[in-house]
Amino acid sequence: MKKTVFLILAFFFLGLSLPQGLFARALDAKDKSKIECARFKMQVLAGFFDVNKPAEQKAYQYPNSCGAALAGKTIKMPEWFAKELQRMESKKVVYIPGEGTLSEATLWYRTFAAIYSYLDRANNALDPSQPVVLEQLSRGYVGNRIRLVSHLDRLNKELVRGNEVYNMKDSMEGRARGMLATLEFMNREFYSTVESFTSPASQKENKYRQSVMAVVVLANQLFHEFFAKPIPVTHPDGKIYLDTEGDRLFAFILLLLGCAFAGFAVYTILSAKREQVFDAWERYREKSMVWAEDFNRQFLTIDVKYIVFGTLGVFALFGLLMGVSIGGFGGVFMFFVVLAVGAYLGIQMPAIVLDKLKKSRGRKINAQLMDSLILLSNSLRSGMDIVQGFELVSHDLQPPISDEFGLVVKNYQLGTPFEKALEGLDERVESRMLSYIIKAIIIQRQVGGNLTVIFSRLVENIREESKLEEKLDAMTAQQKIQAMVVGIMPVIMLGVMFMFRPEEMLSFYTTPVGLIVLFGCFVWIMIGMKLIQKLGEVKV
Repeated sequence: MKKTVFLILAFFFLGLSLPQGLFARALDAKDKSKIECARFKMQVLAGFFDVNKPAEQKAYQYPNSCGAALAGKTIKMPEWFAKELQRMESKKVVYIPGEGTLSEATLWYRTFAAIYSYLDRANNALDPSQPVVLEQLSRGYVGNRIRLVSHLDRLNKELVRGNEVYNMKDSMEGRARGMLATLEFMNREFYSTVESFTSPASQKENKYRQSVMAVVVLANQLFHEFFAKPIPVTHPDGKIYLDTEGDRLFAFILLLLGCAFAGFAVYTILSAKREQVFDAWERYREKSMVWAEDFNRQFLTIDVKYIVFGTLGVFALFGLLMGVSIGGFGGVFMFFVVLAVGAYLGIQMPAIVLDKLKKSRGRKINAQLMDSLILLSNSLRSGMDIVQGFELVSHDLQPPISDEFGLVVKNYQLGTPFEKALEGLDERVESRMLSYIIKAIIIQRQVGGNLTVIFSRLVENIREESKLEEKLDAMTAQQKIQAMVVGIMPVIMLGVMFMFRPEEMLSFYTTPVGLIVLFGCFVWIMIGMKLIQKLGEVKV
């Protein structure tokens, strides 16, 4: 509340520097009639809540400003309100220093009085016989807003009386809930009125008129809500929300029919393209055999079907959760959609996993190339040939380079030409520097040359490239950390929220919307991490 008061005062002091003029003349005679009628209605409501005024005097006649149909008619305090007013007066709800303890009825009375004062000020500003001073006008609107905000804060508070919680929103047979909501909108328009004094010159009059007339409309709504039918406070019978056995059986039959139609449609499509499906299956089977061989060449024994069906199983489980939470035919449709996405990714997953393994193995071998070249160079200087040097590397160094060099030696010993064995090594390992070494060895064996000198130069190149890569790693470290933060922080925040609000989080993320949001966040996190990694990549 203090921040609101300070903000209003800031607008007021800004308005002091505005030039005087006909700013408040933005309203015409028709608007003046509407303002007077709304002011009268707020006077009536304030009079109803005046406990010092006898009930027989709480009768008012509509003025001519409210239209010819209502002019002269008498409006009296409703019978139900007489007893309600006594109850509201007996409830002492807030203590104000210097004024004592105020009742709920007094708070409502002051609220309507603040609105009446606002409308009266707007109406007086339209009087051509009175000069309009913007400083005084803006100060008055600031005061109206401050009073309305203070009254609203008090009316919205829940009070504890012993073991009972007293809520002023339930007064007037529940009408107070709708009236308080209207007062909140009116509070915003009070603020808009204050703000219009600091608006650009071309917008001042329009904003002022819009805010004042909005208060007029809301005042009429407030008056109507007071005389409207009460909001029922009894709860409806819960049995009307229960499903019968017939309803559940009918829903289950519809679900089975939907699944049958969906299965028949899929069967019809596949039958029409049976040959294409079999051809595609045969091609994929051959490709899976190639992948299995590639995994073996990476010194890994992995069955491709486990990767495919493992990915499909994860998506099927997630689709099943979404389908059960959605329910009905929509849940079945969502299950098949997620299952189709999982099937597509499962088919592509072996190639993705193989590519990741090759790159990871290539990086490890790159880190061992310098030691292997030094060992090869020393073996050549000692009189060994290149095959013996490869055998020495396979015995003295650690995997994975020892495994690769050992496989080359074994292939050579089994009758494969050494050049062919080296080409197989080049195919298995994704390493640019290893490719240079293999090409240098093959060329030397074909045309001759000094491999010791070549290896020495390659060692220097690898050493310089390693320095360059370390420098690039240092320069791109920020992007890599950002990618990690993008991927890890949402998971951490989700875990923290589950720790503090487990029931709310579980109830949300088990709904269809929650599962869709979770799936969408996962996809966008992956995209964000990939983009940040791409920004940090430097190709040499």
